[in-house]
Amino acid sequence: MAGSLLKTTQNTRDLGGYRTKDGAFTKEKAILRSDVQNFPSEEDFEYLKTYGITTIIDMRGKDEVERKPSGFAGKDGFHYFNFPINEGSGVPESVEAVPESYMDIAAARAMPEVFRCIANAASGVMFNCTAGKDRTGVVSAILLYHAGVSDRDIIENYVLTKEYGRERLELVHRNFPELDMNIVTPCKMFMEEFLRRFREKYGDTEQYFMTIGLHDEEIRWIREKLS
Repeated sequence: MAGSLLKTTQNTRDLGGYRTKDGAFTKEKAILRSDVQNFPSEEDFEYLKTYGITTIIDMRGKDEVERKPSGFAGKDGFHYFNFPINEGSGVPESVEAVPESYMDIAAARAMPEVFRCIANAASGVMFNCTAGKDRTGVVSAILLYHAGVSDRDIIENYVLTKEYGRERLELVHRNFPELDMNIVTPCKMFMEEFLRRFREKYGDTEQYFMTIGLHDEEIRWIREKLS
């Protein structure tokens, strides 16, 4: 397992390098998923600029952003957007409730803005929530699915947060010893069940994007970001 792509985060990863159903691979250094970047270093800024990743999408709620502002807000050379996804930001009541919370994230009020921003970004994009696990995991899954990546690889990409975010999960356990860690620890079943419910409700990603209000060109542009 390679480390986080940014020096000051735990869970910044590339959605590139995954084989698609047509035998190609998703484009590298085009879209990154991440946990929050409160204090990015100059090395981090330069890394992102080198690859043209200059659109930053922060899906944390307003309260989260006010408590811990993003290091990209107002930073020269970057376009920072905060689209608060409050749905699914809390801890679900049980393990069984996690996949439905992911469906709530997919249907969140601000989700059209997230995907429209990705579609219209002039260059590369990095998106994040707090841990880069749930809200970020759902957006990553939908993007990879749209690009034609297999369920197996989508699930693997999701479960990797368990390893990348191990330090953060251990901190949660210490601070909230009463919390059932099975609920907040990524596992294969969560993403398997989310994908099943997603297909049951929307059919495929094109129908999903149309349902949330994106137009045909935006749907195509999202696919082209990773292909």
